[in-house]
Amino acid sequence: MAPKKRPANVVRSGNAGNSTKPTKEKSKDDPKKDDGPPRPPPLFPAGYKSPLTILNEKCQKMGWERPTVETRPNRGSDPQTFTGFVILKKRVSKNIYNLDEVRMQPHTPLEIGTSAEARHYAATYALFRFCSHLPMAMTLPPSIRPYWSTLTAEKAAAPPHRSWEYDPDPFAAKKEVEDRQNKKKDKEAAKEAEIDGRSAGPSGRGTPVVKEANQGGGGAAWERAPEVKMASSLRETVEATVRKMMQQFPSAVLEASRDASATASTAPSGVSTPALDLSALQTQLTNLGFRSTHITSALSALSAANARLHSSSSSTKDPLVLSLSILSPLEAAIEWLLLHLPEDDLPPRYRPSSSSADFITGASATSGGKSALVKGWLVDKLVKQAGFPRKAVETILAEEQRESVVLDLLGRRLCGWETDEAGWGVEEYGSGWTGDDTAEGERKVTREEEIMALEAVLGERYQQISLTESIINIESENTADTIQLHILFDQHSPYPSPQHPTHPPSFFISSDTLPAYIRLHLHAQLLRSFRDPERHDLTSVLEAGSGGAILIMVEYLESTLSSILETPPDVGEVTKHLVPKVDDVVSTESNAPVQRKRKQNKETYKRKIPTVEEEEAVRKKQKGMLDDPSYAPMLADRMKLPAWKERENITNVLESNRVLVVVGETGCGKSTQLPQFILDHEIEAGRGASANIIVTQPRRVAAMGVAARVAQERLEDVDKSPETVGYAIRGERKSSADTKVLFCTTGVVLRRLGSGDPNLLGVSHVVVDEAHERGVDTDLLICLLRDLLQRNKTIKVILMSATINEQIFINYFGGCPSLTIPGFTHPVTDHYLEDVISEVRYKPQPSRFGPRQTEEQKAAIRAEFSKLNLDLDAQRALEILAASDRIDYGLVGAIIKHIVDNAKTNAGAILVFMPGVMEIRQCINELQSTNLGPVEIMPLHANLSSAEQRKVFLPTAPRRKIVVATNVAETSVTIPDVIYVVDGGRVKETQYDAENGMQKLVECWTSRASGRQRRGRAGRTQPGQCYKLYTRRTENNSMPRFPIPEILRTPLEALFLQVKAMNEDTDVKEFLSKAIDPPKMDAINAAWQTLQDLGAVESEDHKSRLTALGRHMSMIPVDLRLAKMLVLGTIFKCLDPILTIAALLSSKPLFTSPMEKRDESKKARESFAWARSDLLTDVRAYDACMAVREKGGSHGAVRQFCEQNFISPTTLRDITSLRNDFLSALSSIGFINPSNSEVAKFSVNSKLDNLVKGVIVGGLYPRIARIAMPKAQFERVQQGAIQKDHEAKEVKMFDQFGRVFIHPTSVLFTESGFKSGYLAYFAKAETSKVFLRDATEVPLYGLLLFGGNITINHWAGGIMIGKDGFVKLRAGTRIGVLCSQLRRLLDAQLTEQIESPHAVDMSGHEEVVGAMMALLQRDGLSL
Repeated sequence: MAPKKRPANVVRSGNAGNSTKPTKEKSKDDPKKDDGPPRPPPLFPAGYKSPLTILNEKCQKMGWERPTVETRPNRGSDPQTFTGFVILKKRVSKNIYNLDEVRMQPHTPLEIGTSAEARHYAATYALFRFCSHLPMAMTLPPSIRPYWSTLTAEKAAAPPHRSWEYDPDPFAAKKEVEDRQNKKKDKEAAKEAEIDGRSAGPSGRGTPVVKEANQGGGGAAWERAPEVKMASSLRETVEATVRKMMQQFPSAVLEASRDASATASTAPSGVSTPALDLSALQTQLTNLGFRSTHITSALSALSAANARLHSSSSSTKDPLVLSLSILSPLEAAIEWLLLHLPEDDLPPRYRPSSSSADFITGASATSGGKSALVKGWLVDKLVKQAGFPRKAVETILAEEQRESVVLDLLGRRLCGWETDEAGWGVEEYGSGWTGDDTAEGERKVTREEEIMALEAVLGERYQQISLTESIINIESENTADTIQLHILFDQHSPYPSPQHPTHPPSFFISSDTLPAYIRLHLHAQLLRSFRDPERHDLTSVLEAGSGGAILIMVEYLESTLSSILETPPDVGEVTKHLVPKVDDVVSTESNAPVQRKRKQNKETYKRKIPTVEEEEAVRKKQKGMLDDPSYAPMLADRMKLPAWKERENITNVLESNRVLVVVGETGCGKSTQLPQFILDHEIEAGRGASANIIVTQPRRVAAMGVAARVAQERLEDVDKSPETVGYAIRGERKSSADTKVLFCTTGVVLRRLGSGDPNLLGVSHVVVDEAHERGVDTDLLICLLRDLLQRNKTIKVILMSATINEQIFINYFGGCPSLTIPGFTHPVTDHYLEDVISEVRYKPQPSRFGPRQTEEQKAAIRAEFSKLNLDLDAQRALEILAASDRIDYGLVGAIIKHIVDNAKTNAGAILVFMPGVMEIRQCINELQSTNLGPVEIMPLHANLSSAEQRKVFLPTAPRRKIVVATNVAETSVTIPDVIYVVDGGRVKETQYDAENGMQKLVECWTSRASGRQRRGRAGRTQPGQCYKLYTRRTENNSMPRFPIPEILRTPLEALFLQVKAMNEDTDVKEFLSKAIDPPKMDAINAAWQTLQDLGAVESEDHKSRLTALGRHMSMIPVDLRLAKMLVLGTIFKCLDPILTIAALLSSKPLFTSPMEKRDESKKARESFAWARSDLLTDVRAYDACMAVREKGGSHGAVRQFCEQNFISPTTLRDITSLRNDFLSALSSIGFINPSNSEVAKFSVNSKLDNLVKGVIVGGLYPRIARIAMPKAQFERVQQGAIQKDHEAKEVKMFDQFGRVFIHPTSVLFTESGFKSGYLAYFAKAETSKVFLRDATEVPLYGLLLFGGNITINHWAGGIMIGKDGFVKLRAGTRIGVLCSQLRRLLDAQLTEQIESPHAVDMSGHEEVVGAMMALLQRDGLSL
């Protein structure tokens, strides 16, 4: 409703118009008509906006805040002039008023006469800074334009490094300059530090100290980095595992996170190794805080290793030699010390923080009540203060919990006294104090007297900290180290008592500076002195039972402390009776040579020289075929084919050439006849026994179909008893010793090239069929064959191509000869959509999900269709169909009904081309619901079994055959009775999805060349008809002429892996430069980086080898990320959820989200929420559906469950199917058996969520986002203050490129209680914001053990993961080294296991996997 008009006599505010005073009219002659000062004349002519106004408007348009424009007088100017500056402001966040500012001030100060004018000139300068690319000069007032011209001239003369000043986005330019300046400062600091380091002595190649110090030390990024913790018990487990496995895999001790120019596998020993400067190393290690004795030991080991490194007989299995080959001497020394010294004997910088220490959890208190808490406290005291190993303490505490008795028993076991020790053995200890009241009184008096004597002699050095415990401080004479002698006078300690002469005071030694093993050594030496025959003072004191032993103990420690610190004992010797040595743990079997069983190839490829008898047998078999009466009609059919006429030409050319390109139209018979021409010619020439012809097909169904046809023509049955003709596809082989022509998929040949037969020994001819399709495998095979021709001088190569750009093959083989076979097809009539739409009278419904078109696009389509002389209904139908990007199955049904209704006879099959399996199902469902009369509808695609695929070739009379097929029926496969072709015009191609970095099948328009191939299927036996479900306009505007080679439209990492699997020393960049269409360098570098991120290759060098994990991945024919997840899931025995996750990532969303029920759908998904993970949530939902089915639920019950929970039944079926496909992939390489029991065997750890998350990280890395939690806020309550809960919107997330957000459909969208600090995600999409999909909060050890390469700061602490160091973790250096070692050991085990017949049978090698699982289970906390 429009607002009411205000009356003329009403004003908005104030009292104007309400005054009762009369208004005095001003006289025109009144000189006092204007009381104020005179208004200054305008600065600019009327009609021009001032520069200040233009600046304000520009800032508002850019979304910036109102700028500040200020002026100030120039000092010393006479007359006075003014200059100015402008501050541009921009809000950093929409939600928080936090401004980013850029100050713009002319380099040469302005000299303007007035302050007002100076404001406008300053505004003009600011405008020019970010609008100089716009033609703004004429919009400025005339008096300002000369200044704009001056600024333009200055910009033209400015050097390149000042180009940032004129950036259209000054805020981005400011950030760029700041980043550049920071890098420059870091570089200068690095140079200074490098000079300092060299002055102290060389620190190794590249002086990594500087690099690491810059990366690891301080800064806001490190302050907010999450801290990695490792409980003491876990650390002991991991260290024991590393030490044990190092003996089996010594090369695995190398820390694999260096950016080194060479690795142990690629560099010969000693290459570029700097000379050792031991004095400089000693100074550097001393400055880092290591003990001098330890430094001496390390330098001694380093010197010996360096000598072995440069000797001709250096051992490649020596860990330290290998370390020196890739690390600087300083790094190698530090790593040796970290691995060989106890943690508490390391300098403070290398010890874990206090928060990383073990602690008593609430669980222990609740599980065992008060006694468990007391026991836990005693364990902590004896481990942390006394220094005894945890396992030894827990072993004693299992039988005895009196503190003094436990200490006595531990001390005796420390000395190795068990039995037959004259009363000093553990077994001889007895029950402790057993005196009566009199003896008890005497002991009490004696103790009090001894305490008084200690106080008198020791003074402040003696302190009584409880009723039963006292401490005595003892300092070293030569160092700053201090120890405390703890004495326990509790009820259970017998000392002092003449009845117990073998019981000295219960004691232990603590220290803030000395490691546990030195304290334990002092403890043991002190105990042994009580049994020393030369120490009568100690033995007599115990026998007398009158006290005085403690002062003698103090004197002993004071006299021996300094000497022990100068020559510290061996750790293993000190604790050998408490903890078994690693050498004892490793069985003697580990020292024996490992018996590795290598997989034997199913056949040995050898070049055999045939005998005369073998040649005669082949000739005799040939004659028998020719003499057979049933062969005559077969020969007659063959002679009718156009290829028969070229038989002599083909064999003659091959006699004098090694490469031939055969070009033939569809239906000419080249696929079936050419291999037979070659075989028959070789037999006639007396070379039949040595003939071995391999024919490659791009698809399994083509290989089987063509093999069956050729065998039939030679009077054989390839399925029942293969003779001269056979086939080999993945997982199935039909051949015999007599087989001369083997049809196989391209992948089978590639695997043979990479599995021990790189020269195809014994093969006489390789025929590459359908080369024009340009699949990655085909292009790779052609590239390999061109090189193979140089090595194998007898092999011959024939490329068969349709008439699709065949000249490229001729040029690739240096102008090799070619032959053209004319096609043999009856005329085919084309029916485009506009030709039949009026006849079928089909009315399509507009799609709600199709691509949106502009009004201009709609008008252009409407105008074009209006020229076709169609009625309005037909035009409208064409417009709707042209606007859709999906196949209209109703249209398919209408077209086929039109064909059936107008056909003159029931003979003649109909071939329908659909893009994929799901579309075939939907099409068949539509046809079955259409009244087509007596028809037989059958699918044809690569996923069908061999028997199902053969059905399409059998007659179905009197019913009409309708075959719904993918593009497998486009070439090679010929269904002889096809007369009608219905071409959907769509195909599914493998394309690279840049949003989630994975290969996906994308539906798109087929090429015009493929369209010609499809129409050719209709005219094989009689004139045919081709109905095209697209218009001529679509064909001309949307369909490419030729298919794009797959090598140019897919990621190359799978191809790289395949090439490396064939020959690990190949330089893939150089190899692919020789391809028919070499990929772009950006694609090559991106693919190699992906392989590095996945841990499939060893280094950045394109010549570097595959890791063991990479070799496993190369054998599994699925996407590499999924392959890695499947390998890890099998190794860590959590296969079942990983199979589901891999299937989920390859399918459409499991949950549906109807517009009208979006909230209900979201609640349904949240009901399955689990472990802060979208993927594990979907796994739980899938398992719930399967549980309904396993409980005997009918198909309807499962569907009802899906409807109730908004789960897509179609996606559910796809996931189940994909799980089976992945299992088959694992089974095809001998990884596992695809039985349910085998899956259960490899899924025993499926309930460990952190383990499954770790495997997810392994597959998704580097798709990691950092979680930035808001600062903690507290709220006052009556009892004090409590921390407020964060809201989800306060939690920020960042990936390598900037701020990101959780997608609203994620179960994490409302989550605010993240713990780890990092998320892994599958896909990233930008709409209004950059959203993450399929996110999972991941444990820190998941990143450490399964993420990118680890870079350790050996000097300041801190771990970075990945090449860019985006993932930063605060952790002790030792944690980083141990995690790195575990990863290397796992890879070493995989290297050994890959050559065994049971690739993932880790029997006898569970230690590494177990240690990694223990770290993951509670993310480093004790279990």
